[in-house]
Amino acid sequence: MKQIKIKFFRSLPIVALLSLAIVSCSEDPDESNLYSFTGQTIEDYLSSTDSLSAFNDILKRSGFSRNMSTYGQYTCFAPINEGVDIYLTQLYNDEEAAEAGRLHNGIPDTPGFDDLDVHEKVKLLTDSLCTEISKYHLCNTIHRTIDVEGTNVTWNTMLNRVINVGFSGSSLALNNNSFILNGDNEMTNGYVHVCDSVLHLSNRLISDELTRNEDFKIFGEALKMTGLDKALVSVSKGVTYTMSDAERMDRDNNKLYYPDECKILYTVFAEDDNVFAENGINNIDDLIAKCKEWYANAATWYDYLGETGNTVSTGTDYTNEFNVLHMFVAYHILRAGMPVDKIVYEYSSTNQNWNYSFGYEPNDYFETMLPNTLLKCWELNPMSTKNLYINRYRMNNTLTDQIATFGSDDQHPIVFPGVEVKRTSGSSIDCYNGYVHRINGILLYDENARNALNERMRFDSSTFLYELINNGIRGATPSEISVRNSGGDGNRVAFPLDFFDNIVCYNNSTVLRFCVQGAWRAHESDQMQGWDQYDFAIKLPHVPTGEYEIRIFYPPMARGGLMQFYLGNSSSPSSMKALGMPFDARADAMTDASIGWTDPTTEDDYGIQTDADMHLRGYMRGPACFSRGTYNSNKNKLAYDSSDPYSAASLMTGSTSCRTESGYGTMMVRHVVTTTRLEQSKDYWFRIKNLITDDKQLGWSFDFIEIVPVSIVNSQIMSEDWY
Repeated sequence: MKQIKIKFFRSLPIVALLSLAIVSCSEDPDESNLYSFTGQTIEDYLSSTDSLSAFNDILKRSGFSRNMSTYGQYTCFAPINEGVDIYLTQLYNDEEAAEAGRLHNGIPDTPGFDDLDVHEKVKLLTDSLCTEISKYHLCNTIHRTIDVEGTNVTWNTMLNRVINVGFSGSSLALNNNSFILNGDNEMTNGYVHVCDSVLHLSNRLISDELTRNEDFKIFGEALKMTGLDKALVSVSKGVTYTMSDAERMDRDNNKLYYPDECKILYTVFAEDDNVFAENGINNIDDLIAKCKEWYANAATWYDYLGETGNTVSTGTDYTNEFNVLHMFVAYHILRAGMPVDKIVYEYSSTNQNWNYSFGYEPNDYFETMLPNTLLKCWELNPMSTKNLYINRYRMNNTLTDQIATFGSDDQHPIVFPGVEVKRTSGSSIDCYNGYVHRINGILLYDENARNALNERMRFDSSTFLYELINNGIRGATPSEISVRNSGGDGNRVAFPLDFFDNIVCYNNSTVLRFCVQGAWRAHESDQMQGWDQYDFAIKLPHVPTGEYEIRIFYPPMARGGLMQFYLGNSSSPSSMKALGMPFDARADAMTDASIGWTDPTTEDDYGIQTDADMHLRGYMRGPACFSRGTYNSNKNKLAYDSSDPYSAASLMTGSTSCRTESGYGTMMVRHVVTTTRLEQSKDYWFRIKNLITDDKQLGWSFDFIEIVPVSIVNSQIMSEDWY
């Protein structure tokens, strides 16, 4: 068998952190139905398979063998005895751990350890290490190998770290180092995949990984020279959060899960040395010279510089925030840690709630460490190849010259194809505090990156509230959250009021909730909510300087509330100005003349004129790009017949997209909040205050916010598309 050198502990600080993270035992499962199955459980299978006995010993030490004996939906990756033996021997002889003061990774010094039987080696492991190994080999959702398609995917484990799954030749590889020998063994409480070795779990920090990795010599050196390596060492906010049972109850008196810590993760998009060489960069001096070419005139497109009085530096102080090398590296880093298949809301054959309609392609925006700049991620061909590009620039994007479609190709030429994120096996690196993703080209914040944002920008709350990403809540399933909630409700998550950096609450009666992925009428099948006597402000993402229309997306419903919106440059209420009159989200859009909603499927022009009329009143229909998850029926692109201008629109008749679905309490509407000038250098806080104080059942959804350049809204040659 191929032996793969596995390194777990890389530095003393990480060891200390890990020790704190894994000392607790597993949650006790509900044992009321223990051993009541008529078929074989995962634990039955492990106990009856001699070649898996060492791994089963580890599960018993950690207590997770009980979970594998109960009702549930689990996936178990079970390494054979030989693989466990190799791993434990390498763990005992780990020189890096010894150098860091962690001799034998905590295993007692034992003469002749290498020659011991594998079961005797397991007996010498600490309980905390058995718990870590167990959690990393178990998922609390069902994953089958036959569902894995050509693109690499990640599966979240009970350790809240992911396993990378993809094909290496004809074999299915886990983390590119372990291979499934016998997969899809169906049990009454899930599936067992027998693999040849213990799964590799990297506990290196991103900064350590990039500065040590032989593939990233140039980027790693640039990271150290700019001092940005020191910005990538955080792993937690260092706060323990508590919520009383009353504070985390939902409206139906179900106790919800809440996170009691807040992890800090990062994503780094990095060019490896081969990509640099393809672009004439063979060492750090070459990169610095190129950065001078790329960024010397950045002030002409980077508004932040002129507005703050900063200038671009081409000198040798690379720690200067506006030194050309520093600017280059900073734009590669996000404060949200995402595996490659979770960067955008991605389709998979097992995701029953993927709700994008009519060929809509997933895209999201993220702020980078280059001050107040955005990076756009756009996935092409979501139903097949899932090609992911950064800052792809299509002229007149979100505008159309046709009815119902994205528009003709000749009016939407590709100006910049974007920088592709590599998705082949082994292209991404899972680190203790985030992810490194290889890219196929040079990533810059340049004129193309800025111009690519001249479109309707739809910011999902789960992307700019990056704590949702870093703590495994964005993209989580109800079953995954339920396990964290000791088997309780998993549909929503409760939050302490001080959990988010980009939310400030002004009273203790505000209730913050997140609806995890489900059959919601919501962008990306999830949504953030405020309840009760809510009064809070959200920090909006920064955009290039210009005039913008700001819109919110909401469901007209009896629980919608009456609220006042405000906008200011800080979270201080005294700095904010009220935006118009109070907004009544309870109004029935189908009957309220001030909204002017009509059923577009009954109109000869499919609502084109009433779209314009509604916009004059400050409203818009919901977009056609998504529907309620499980009701979605058309994921393919619309057909367009040039001889029949209504052919594409007619396919929407009777659809369940948010543009056409009607009914008070079920339909979705966009409200134009204001038109205002936004400057890249300034912060903008959007406050939502409920004006009704005697009804605790009122709620407010801020699923997404649209920030749209006025030039797009007022285009004289095309109209905004329906998506």
